[in-house]
Amino acid sequence: MTPDLRPRPVRSAHVPKGIGLKKHATTIVNLLKYVVGFGLLAYILRQNWDPKIAEDGKVLSPGISGLLQQTPDYLAFIGLATIAIACTSIQFVRWYILVRALDLPFSLPSAFRLGFIGCFYNAFLPGSVGGDLVKAFYIARDTPGRRAAAVATVMADRLVGLFGLIWFSALIGGSFWLAGNSRIVGNAYLEKIIFVCGVLVAAAVIVWIGLGFLPASRQEQIDRLFKRIPKFGPTFSELWTVLRTYRQKSKAIYTVIAMTAVVHVGFVFMFHLAVRVFPLVEPGSLPEHFVIAPVGYIAQAFFPAPGGVGGAEFIFGYLYSLLGRPDATGVVGRLTLRVVEWSIGLVGLYYFLRMRSNLVTSEPEASVEPVASATGDPTSAKLP
Repeated sequence: MTPDLRPRPVRSAHVPKGIGLKKHATTIVNLLKYVVGFGLLAYILRQNWDPKIAEDGKVLSPGISGLLQQTPDYLAFIGLATIAIACTSIQFVRWYILVRALDLPFSLPSAFRLGFIGCFYNAFLPGSVGGDLVKAFYIARDTPGRRAAAVATVMADRLVGLFGLIWFSALIGGSFWLAGNSRIVGNAYLEKIIFVCGVLVAAAVIVWIGLGFLPASRQEQIDRLFKRIPKFGPTFSELWTVLRTYRQKSKAIYTVIAMTAVVHVGFVFMFHLAVRVFPLVEPGSLPEHFVIAPVGYIAQAFFPAPGGVGGAEFIFGYLYSLLGRPDATGVVGRLTLRVVEWSIGLVGLYYFLRMRSNLVTSEPEASVEPVASATGDPTSAKLP
């Protein structure tokens, strides 16, 4: 029988209606994040643009317009940019240490490439953890048998950074509070912030120490309970194993915490220099910035606009008002810092465009052992 060689009509691919609607909804939500972020920024700029003058003629605030009319302190800006680059590099090395602590195949150049790409996503795209998701995706792609562990390193890096900010705010703020700093004592808002940070740090330390005293049999029992969870059980089990491994490799954790402390000191000095780039009025002191800057960084991380735009300026302006100083100084300082963040983000865009075909360079010679090898559990789970 002669085969039928007549061309057949090509059927168009059908996209389920639900998926299409979900994509449209995601696009709308992301656009709204831009609108809300830049809308809030425009409102803040408008509210703080003009000088504020009291009835007796005293200038309460020079306004943003007054600050921007000054000749910038280029030396302060260069110092700000230098510290920002150093802190960013330390964060990349910190993540590399967390990955290698789990014996995952990873290289330091890969940590820098993915780190810069994460900076681009964090600075310009919606969501406060967008860069983390990108890093998690690419490192998980190259570790198919250890995906949960690979993703956990990104989560651990973010949690260590957040814990460092809270710990830093509690320690430094508490020290100035006990020392009787006039800007803190009697300021109910700052005292409450310091107290809450102290409670969170104490709780985290208790959990960390308690995990070290938890018997191995109880740890295995918890692991079995996680495995019984439908669908997500293997993932939860892997994450629990990662936590246990980090607890046993506490040297790596203490190293990254020390690196985080250095980074956060750098963050404070970055903001301290940023408010001095346009020095029309006397900005806050270094002790004051050691109290409010970590709080501002923590708060802006939860604002979903690209890079926290709008929300970060509002938060730092508000914190500056708690010091009894002009809001405009805090707003302009945060905007100056944003210029540096955007510059680093553009470096990430360069890496993304040049190396997106080979974002992660694995180390074939590196031995890949199960995360749970230290605990005697040979199971290596995959993400569902």
